[in-house]
Amino acid sequence: MTNMVDMSKNFPRPFFPALLFAVSLTRFSPFLHAEELPAPKSRATLIDPGPAGPATQGPAGSGTQNVSPSPIHRSLAYRQVAANLDPDGVLYFFWNAEKAIGALDQKLESVEDMAVADPSLSLDEKAELRKDFDLGIRLLLQSGLQEMRAFGFSSRELEPGLFLNKTYTYLPERFGFLWDSLGKAPHGFQFLKMIPENTEGFAFFDFDLGLLWRAVFKELADSDIPEVVAWQQRFSQKVRAFTGLGLDDLLGSLGDQIGIIVTLNPKTMVKIPLGTEQYEMPEPAAAFLWKVRNDKLFDRLEALLSTSSKVAKVDEPDLRMRVLEGSEAMPYLTPTLARSGEYMIISSSETLVRAMRNAESGKTPGISSSSEFNSLAAGMPEQGNSVAYVAKRLQKTLADLQLRLSPMRESANPLMEAMAAKFSRLSENSAAYIVSGATEDGWLATEKTTKDLNEVVGELLTIPAYYLAGIGIDQLKQARANDALAQIKRHLATLRTAKDEAIAEKNLKEGQMMNKQDIEEYIREWPQSVVGEVYEIGTVGQPPYATAPVDLGNYHAGSKIEP
Repeated sequence: MTNMVDMSKNFPRPFFPALLFAVSLTRFSPFLHAEELPAPKSRATLIDPGPAGPATQGPAGSGTQNVSPSPIHRSLAYRQVAANLDPDGVLYFFWNAEKAIGALDQKLESVEDMAVADPSLSLDEKAELRKDFDLGIRLLLQSGLQEMRAFGFSSRELEPGLFLNKTYTYLPERFGFLWDSLGKAPHGFQFLKMIPENTEGFAFFDFDLGLLWRAVFKELADSDIPEVVAWQQRFSQKVRAFTGLGLDDLLGSLGDQIGIIVTLNPKTMVKIPLGTEQYEMPEPAAAFLWKVRNDKLFDRLEALLSTSSKVAKVDEPDLRMRVLEGSEAMPYLTPTLARSGEYMIISSSETLVRAMRNAESGKTPGISSSSEFNSLAAGMPEQGNSVAYVAKRLQKTLADLQLRLSPMRESANPLMEAMAAKFSRLSENSAAYIVSGATEDGWLATEKTTKDLNEVVGELLTIPAYYLAGIGIDQLKQARANDALAQIKRHLATLRTAKDEAIAEKNLKEGQMMNKQDIEEYIREWPQSVVGEVYEIGTVGQPPYATAPVDLGNYHAGSKIEP
């Protein structure tokens, strides 16, 4: 059994419970990607809750067929999920998660019992480990993740090249700090008015950091783990040192919504450095937005910026901006801190902040004037807890950047790079618009996209083949390297025999340097290079050696290989 003492020594203890909680989160990855259409009531309430399942449409021309009830059709969770999805599309998936997730805390307790059974642990160490596990389990229970009962996904083709994807997470009793911080009542998207027309991607979602942080900190404070409590205190002190605000003041100043906007200006092409090369692309700009309740955080950040003489102040009605002077190499970058309306904005350029203001006031067209956006947003929900959009131009630019960056990675595996390039191209010419949020008994997401997910699924199925091929290639390379190393060592053994004979006959002294000419008469021929290695006879008393320009077995390139 792995020694738990060694593990705990090598891992910062305050983060162990968080890691345990994060591991449990990975068990719910489908939920974490779920997004939504916030219907006032779940459509499942319209379904007859009786034991018989609904009639289903048979193959084309066959009429309606009665399907005999089965346990899965009688499942309330199945009916609730199916009622919010499109089971007659090109892709459909259902997962009944109740058994897998409902008793996860008990499964983690079993792991805890196994861990503290390690005989190498002292009683005090076992007690400390139990506290870590107990904290992680409490975080899991208080998060509300165990309330997830089922998850479903569907994809339906609306018309050639246009698809409607939905995910639904069934949560009949939604509570816990994750839901409280992410899933308030669905609302309209008033912020869409301030998104400029040339926006190629944006995302806004509800997130109450203060609520989440206070809930987590309460569990940490109640953990009775000295290291965790001390870490809390140090963290609070660092926050105050950096922001000039107490942690409660800082969290109290933050609102419950976060957003990001990315624009590309095709009218202005710029070059950005990528290693030793220059990549030409439409002029980029990005802004991060956080809804705030007051000016405390902005005022503190402004005070930090005021120490620089390169920061310009702009104060207008309902707008405060602090703009850092750009560089000659990238003049389009003018980092900007702004306070406008309900938001604090950190932007890569003053121009983007101005564009957002002009779009909101109606001076310039907003995203609603984009034909690509409108084609995706038509018929989509107008309320929710989050919304995201990505355009084809941004997808193509990101794919190009990834392909440009691939050759710059050291020790790149050509097969893995080819796989990465293939997957990056999957989204190259796709666009998507997603709305997500809470319903009465779950979380529903609706996405309209130009990408058929069956293409993605088909490529995903090839991943094992890529890895198996990569393993096979590595094994072949290793075998080749081992053969080369064995041949080099045979050459060195021949040289050592010849060297020993030369030393004996010529009575050479210890430490005397020898070369090729000293032993040529004692060997039939000088060894032929296998991988470009160079052979050296060395001094008397030391064996001959070789240095190779490539890695061979445990020998790194340039290191000394001896017989």
